[in-house]
Amino acid sequence: MKLQHLAIIFVIIILPITMVVTQYIQTQIDTIGLQTTYTSKLQNATYDAIKAFQINTINNKYSSVSDSKIRDIEASISTFFNSLGTKLGKNGIDQEALNNYVPAMLYVMYDGYYIYGKYRNESTSSYQYGLKPYIYYSCRYVRGTDDFVVNYSLDNAITVYGNIDGSYETRSGHLIDPSLVTNINEANKTLVYDGETIEREILSEQIVLLNEAGEVINTSSPVTYQYTVYQNAKIYYDPGATDGMTYFWYTDNKKQRIYDQDILNYVTSMTIGGNLYSESAFQYYKEAYEFSTWVNAHMGDITQSNARDMDGNVISDFAVNTGEEKIFRLSSSNNPLLDGSTFNENRISVIRRSIQSNLASAIANYNQGGSSYEFVLPVFSEEDWDKLVNNITVATFLQGIPIGTKYFNNYCIITNDKNEEVVTEDSLYVITQDGEVHLPTCMNILDSTVIGVYSNVSFERQSIHIADDYEVHYYPHANSKCYHCMVNVSATYDIDGLISGTVEFFDSGGNNQTRNIKGSSLRKQYLTALGRERYDLYRTNDYFGV
Repeated sequence: MKLQHLAIIFVIIILPITMVVTQYIQTQIDTIGLQTTYTSKLQNATYDAIKAFQINTINNKYSSVSDSKIRDIEASISTFFNSLGTKLGKNGIDQEALNNYVPAMLYVMYDGYYIYGKYRNESTSSYQYGLKPYIYYSCRYVRGTDDFVVNYSLDNAITVYGNIDGSYETRSGHLIDPSLVTNINEANKTLVYDGETIEREILSEQIVLLNEAGEVINTSSPVTYQYTVYQNAKIYYDPGATDGMTYFWYTDNKKQRIYDQDILNYVTSMTIGGNLYSESAFQYYKEAYEFSTWVNAHMGDITQSNARDMDGNVISDFAVNTGEEKIFRLSSSNNPLLDGSTFNENRISVIRRSIQSNLASAIANYNQGGSSYEFVLPVFSEEDWDKLVNNITVATFLQGIPIGTKYFNNYCIITNDKNEEVVTEDSLYVITQDGEVHLPTCMNILDSTVIGVYSNVSFERQSIHIADDYEVHYYPHANSKCYHCMVNVSATYDIDGLISGTVEFFDSGGNNQTRNIKGSSLRKQYLTALGRERYDLYRTNDYFGV
């Protein structure tokens, strides 16, 4: 056969193959490009949703009340769909069609969670979209004739209800190691927690006030007022007031006089020597001590083997198997304030199991109603679960969009670390004597004098809209951030070390060092603030301290 013939045969065979391969490679490139684009837009839309929720809750003092919370979540969901619809509009998907590709949205809250998705309306026998009922982080425990439920939370608070030791109990409270609490003095409102004296404290922050005409009164700079918290609301103290508003609410950026005599009696009793005090930290540790002592006595022998599902079957699929370790035997080896405690391992396992089960069911509902795509719950990484079980979090899912040779299937999880729903161990900021703001685990403040510790939410910039072209901005607390820990995010140690009183870190030579910080102003102020901020949070029931 002549060489020319071979060349022709080669071209006839190879050219189509080359064209097919080229087309295939180009299709794969386009698919990867679309996948990257959709992932980026999903992340941006989820960030917009969590930001909307954060802004709404920070500026709404009733954000923890159920109806208000639902409105904030629904507004956040609307923001997500508006944002995603706008971002994907150029890719041929409009906002109205997005419900077909968003099988679920998850809102992790303080003591439970909401799932947005498709559900069956029994009255119309049709499927529709919306928020499903609130689901608590619950686990049932059975021990002999005892049968009770424990509702967990994102911190060390639990609610217990059911038959325990022959009687029906309903109790709530924060769990600590009760052996660490000594010297309770009810008259002086002092006690000792693990060597640190917890006592009344003076709290203060800056605010900007408007008069009745909507004009700024303190035009030069914000004015600092002392405050205390009464039933989740701050009451401010102005001893030099000439308008009769010595004690006032801060409502719509104006003074609102307090007339309720019970409230006035309370704040008057908290005013000593010309200063308004808060006793929230003392009450937190005192009530936690009492509740934890009761839990030790009545629930101290409960283990995972006592856990049951609602049908009475033994639960064996916990994320962490703690075996026969006693979940509620509170001691130095099981301190609920520390991450690695048996209590926390079980708390996290209960939350994970509940979310995974109900979220999988919600997404599976998208396989009802004629969809040709099989919606399934993705497998979360341990990093994802760490976000979901430790803070207020939004998780979104986008599935079933055709992109070239495959379907898009991805999710996004973003944590809201500045909120008024929960106070985590690392959501407190520290103010040192030089007015600088630090994370509580900053190496630079181990030897500093600490003058205040507050929730990170209270360090956010506040805005007051005066007119279309005029806004006033201010910070309730200092805003000079430490470069090393808050900007550069370096030179820190573990938060458990601060709580336990022994920190480990590497020195400049790379050598591991251990240091006892019990008795330092940092640890005393931090533990005081942790108790105060958790005690002052809105509570969804009246069983705390019972």
